Amino acid sequence: MKKPCIWLLLALSASAQVRRIDPTAGEGSGMPYFAQRKDGAVYLSWTEPVGAQTGPPAERHHALRVSHWDGTAWTAPETITQGANWFVNWADFPALTVLPDGSMLAHWLARSEGGGKFGYGIKVARRSAHAADWKQIHGMSLDEKEDYAGFLAFEPGGELAVFLSPPPTGGGHGAHEHGGGAEHRKTVRFVRFRGDRVVAEGEIDNDACTCCPTAVGRTRSGLIAAYRDHSPGEIRDISVVRYTNGVWTKPVNLHADGWKINGCPTDGPSIASAGSRAAIAWLTRASGEAKVQVALSSDEGKSFTKPLRLDSGNALGRPAIAMWDEAGYVAVWLEKTAGTEAEIRLRRIGGDGTLHPVQSVATVAASRTTGFPKLAVAGNQVILAWRDQSVRAAVLTKQEIESKEKK
Repeated sequence: MKKPCIWLLLALSASAQVRRIDPTAGEGSGMPYFAQRKDGAVYLSWTEPVGAQTGPPAERHHALRVSHWDGTAWTAPETITQGANWFVNWADFPALTVLPDGSMLAHWLARSEGGGKFGYGIKVARRSAHAADWKQIHGMSLDEKEDYAGFLAFEPGGELAVFLSPPPTGGGHGAHEHGGGAEHRKTVRFVRFRGDRVVAEGEIDNDACTCCPTAVGRTRSGLIAAYRDHSPGEIRDISVVRYTNGVWTKPVNLHADGWKINGCPTDGPSIASAGSRAAIAWLTRASGEAKVQVALSSDEGKSFTKPLRLDSGNALGRPAIAMWDEAGYVAVWLEKTAGTEAEIRLRRIGGDGTLHPVQSVATVAASRTTGFPKLAVAGNQVILAWRDQSVRAAVLTKQEIESKEKK
């Protein structure tokens, strides 16, 4: 078994505030994802290989597991599902949501039978409150041979999900290769469940960037969703839609970055929201300069402030953002450092736009193997997860973060 990166251990031991709390995840595990119950309880899901991984992809087995944070440690992992012929990818990862009654929804990606390299679709499973077993309740685009549906995000604590899907007529060309942007198109769609049934589904945007994660948040009167859009001239900026009274608004540009790229950057937005407040963090490389930005809203996403820059000048991207309290936020992202290394960095953002000092959390590889860092705030604790050969996690207290800001 490979040992954790030495530099990672040094970085963590050099900071008394950061405490490793790795879940019981197997070697090669990855794609961590946080979900929270209405009372703030935190759940961590991840994917890990099962058995030998030497055969063709169709014969390799994987499992989707979940663990609950009890305030001091992770519970023994529960297996949501496992099987062969999964599509396992660093950027298109399974998601989880926990409903108010304790029921859960989860999704994973399955390859098409006899399909090409990127022929895969979405499977959704549900576990009712107090039930022992998960039940698959839905599948999308599982018959696609060369195209895919994926990049799904559930609404926090709810039964609606937003995802990317081929247009109704199909015609994909493997956009994960990041080439020929105009040759490949994805639509943004939603699906709503009620129990084991689909009760609504439809299209939100008929032309979006092809392989960037989507994000959904809950506001006082509805939902807010963000995704990387696709506009004429190969412009790929972030768009926002809201869902109120059963209707989606038309997409609105979050900010006119003007990032022109002939292919998908595979780096989507992240949303934090509560009540009337919302914040969206995202990466742009417009004008050749990489920046991790955040925009704030105090009217449920109807309008946003001008972007605030979070990074220290050498952003790699992959931001995640969460509510710090009723008014403020906390974000993490990857920042390039020396050679092939990067740091997971953390920063608080006040509800009035105040940017607190940047803090380094851990040193990681500046590559796809690190995946997308995730964070959750539970009471006084800030919990982070990422990948370093397997799923890693750490916890900080709010007081420790605030104390370090003053140094």
